[in-house]
Amino acid sequence: MLVPRTEHVGERPSWDCRVCGQPWPCATAKVELAEQYQNFPHGLSVFLGSCMLEAIDDLAAGSGGPPADLYERFLGWADRTR
Repeated sequence: MLVPRTEHVGERPSWDCRVCGQPWPCATAKVELAEQYQNFPHGLSVFLGSCMLEAIDDLAAGSGGPPADLYERFLGWADRTR
């Protein structure tokens, strides 16, 4: 599995970007991740899916449940990059 190279990473447990404070993956992270995984798009889905599972656990433990848009936030955009 490729290890992403970006400063725009999700800060746990909020899953907001550590650099810009936007919900992660932020716009910059999406661009950088899509570029890094362009030759291995399924690897991007595996990486983002594992992050989404961690986010579900973190967000469910905090504020009564994860937001309804987590699939779109973590994986929906990656499906459209192929």
